[in-house]
Amino acid sequence: MSEQALRVGIIGVGNIAMISRAPVLRSTPHVQITAISRRREKQLAMAQEHLGVREAYTDWREMLDKAPLDAVLVCTPHDLHAEQTIAALQRGLHVLVDKPMALTVKNAQSMVEAARKAGRVLMTTYGGRFDGRLRTAKKALNEGAIGTLRQVNWTHIVYRRFFWIDKMIPPAGRGMLQRMSGMTGEFYSDWHLEDEWWSDPHRVGGGAFADIGAHHIDTTLWLGGARPVEVVAMSESAGLPVECFMNVQARLANGVLLSLLTADADPGALLGRGTCWIVGDDGTLTLDLDGHLWIESKGTRQELKPELPDIGPEVAFVQCVLEGKPNLSPGEDGVYAVALAEAAYRSAAEGQVIRLSLP
Repeated sequence: MSEQALRVGIIGVGNIAMISRAPVLRSTPHVQITAISRRREKQLAMAQEHLGVREAYTDWREMLDKAPLDAVLVCTPHDLHAEQTIAALQRGLHVLVDKPMALTVKNAQSMVEAARKAGRVLMTTYGGRFDGRLRTAKKALNEGAIGTLRQVNWTHIVYRRFFWIDKMIPPAGRGMLQRMSGMTGEFYSDWHLEDEWWSDPHRVGGGAFADIGAHHIDTTLWLGGARPVEVVAMSESAGLPVECFMNVQARLANGVLLSLLTADADPGALLGRGTCWIVGDDGTLTLDLDGHLWIESKGTRQELKPELPDIGPEVAFVQCVLEGKPNLSPGEDGVYAVALAEAAYRSAAEGQVIRLSLP
């Protein structure tokens, strides 16, 4: 590893930045958080004091122009990812962008093209690719553990309705956020959500399927091993301005079938819970509710212990930039996740199968 510290800026020093991105970067060798940005001055000042960062900006463009940087993390609302990522790449910076990569295929492809032209790393934070259990599952599939792959099925439930019903972060969520981020309720606007972007479906891209479901869209495509070519979906809003329930079916270019079910329900599911069931000609591979991997083939069932470690996207990004290690979640793959999500919402709205032509 180079002895030169990687100078990193964070665009959007909000919840995810304070819970995960900044703490991990601060504990990663050869990394220096040089600058941060956030539109709200009060919260920006609180983050700056907590992190001990010298430079802080309310305008992310000014940060890119003035701060000494080698890379940036884009941790902003979904609808801003494309503009900010492209601007950073055009300035010669490496970029780690939060999920979903973008809200449209056109924007996602523009991000990939900007990275190609700049010769810089573009990595996305789709979580499954950094999870040791799922990395082990992918390795087992590649080695033919259950024969020819036929189906990947993912079911996930998470509670987000408080954004529109109560417009307040629930008490259980408040304690969790304070413990994980180290920030007070003042940093979270005293738990009020009226002006938060997360409650705007145009900025999020939809409901739970576009937000938390983005991880599972990418994971199923990655496990399935090919791009989507056909997508059909149905949704139910349960009286809210976004979908609460989404059922999506897809066919991949290699013939593998995907099934994704996302539910925004049960106030006890703030952190979410889900299962994954993968079917091959010779057996099945299952990730159960307790997080255990099971492989069943030819009448035997055994637990598949993780062979590969968890690795945070922040660490994987730094290793990719400084050491030339593989990009575990490249922008080229992120385009396919965006395409599936975009097609699913279109299918649900139009009531028809959406056929995709992607390179």
